Amino acid sequence: MEAYGNKEVTFQFRDIEFRFVLSQGLFSSADIDRGTRLLLKVFSQVLDEDLARGRPLPRRILDSGCGIGVIGICAARAVLAAAGKNSAGKDDRPEEAGPGPLRVRCQDRDELARIFSRGNALRNGLGLLEARTEPLLAGDETWDLILSNLPAKAGEPVLDDFVNRSVRLLAPGGRALVVVVNSLAGFVRARLNKRLGERGLCRVREGTEHQVFVYEGSADPADPADPAEPTEPTEPTEPTEPDPIAEAPEPLLCRPHPFYLRNRAPYDMEGIKYEIGAVYGAAEFDRPGGAVEIAAALLDRLGGRVFKDLPGPVLVHEGGQGHFPLWFLLFLERNQAALPELLLLHGRNLLALEAARSNIAASPLSAQPAVLKVPGVDLGLDAAPLLSLAPPRGFGFIAAFPRIVPQTDPYAGIWEALGILLVPGGTALISLPAAQADRLANSLDRRKFPGLTRLGDMKRRGFRALVYRRNGPLTPVLGMCYGITLV
Repeated sequence: MEAYGNKEVTFQFRDIEFRFVLSQGLFSSADIDRGTRLLLKVFSQVLDEDLARGRPLPRRILDSGCGIGVIGICAARAVLAAAGKNSAGKDDRPEEAGPGPLRVRCQDRDELARIFSRGNALRNGLGLLEARTEPLLAGDETWDLILSNLPAKAGEPVLDDFVNRSVRLLAPGGRALVVVVNSLAGFVRARLNKRLGERGLCRVREGTEHQVFVYEGSADPADPADPAEPTEPTEPTEPTEPDPIAEAPEPLLCRPHPFYLRNRAPYDMEGIKYEIGAVYGAAEFDRPGGAVEIAAALLDRLGGRVFKDLPGPVLVHEGGQGHFPLWFLLFLERNQAALPELLLLHGRNLLALEAARSNIAASPLSAQPAVLKVPGVDLGLDAAPLLSLAPPRGFGFIAAFPRIVPQTDPYAGIWEALGILLVPGGTALISLPAAQADRLANSLDRRKFPGLTRLGDMKRRGFRALVYRRNGPLTPVLGMCYGITLV
């Protein structure tokens, strides 16, 4: 949070003052957004009504797609305060106030969101909060209260799944409160009406830009499907092509994933043909990004001789949905180089990591490397944990496509990470928008690491890729750019 936070704001909710650290790398980086404010306003009204009627307070709360954790944290503190007033009036141990322990989870597909949700919970005295890197809804646990500010760009299949899944994951008597932008409100309302049938919506609250929907769970919690949409076809259907996302041989990280194939298409990059199945919620769903294309062009220019004998496993940082890692493995095969035994996929977006792994698993490679998905934010801050996955020496090739967050300075951290993660004789590729890559190269020139030799440099269409070989010790001090020391 120290490295990626850009400002702290105060927020008043139900006579409780909260402090939240925001980040330029996450949604609503300037202030608490209007959709969240409207959702919490409706939740406050529902909570007051429940207290007046003597309805049991929710004890299992899920903030789905949590961002920095505002909704889950505010709701949990409000429930604890209400439980404390209804019991002995004491609030010295708020986690134990009320009838039974309170369980609160914030989850988001973005690892940075998990870090900020957990950190903001601690800042606001909510040590009980559990933060996870997961999609909107995952697993089969039931909840008394599901809250969500649904992403405007989630895609209709994802929203459809959220409606069906949330209804099934609500405990008897449980409720969901979701807020959506007006442009999606009609779709969500139609899906809820279809899914809930005669029970219908409990409440709809309209704002200037958003709408809040309040609804209860299925009358039968075991009901597995929308009655209007049978799970098995009633008539024979034409056979379809295998889905690399659904039929990947390895199990998904968290079942059941609300994974939705957005499209599947063939690509040809530097004469290497491959196929990618892309999912909602991740970039590069229609083509490789400019940073990936120039990275492939530079490696093709250098030739396969650079990678004939990799001195260690491969690490790909922020490799998207798999364009680059899959292309690189095929590049090695085309140049008759041995494939690595271990490939680590490291990045913030869990959906992108799983899509990349699944696309590699579904590819026609002569041999499949072991592929590990490792949620993470920053090569520098995550260097020590990553090294523990490739002992004892480190990685023979690192490809990094860093997501530079405004108001942060990760450049020195990248070089420090290479000093820890890259084995002598190993090669590193870093590809970025040209202005950011220029700052990265300049930061290396200022530090004058004698152990790195530049093998290649290419600029094209606003992007720049750099390739370095590590020849000797770099002797960095990890954490110099962040003021943090990892042990």
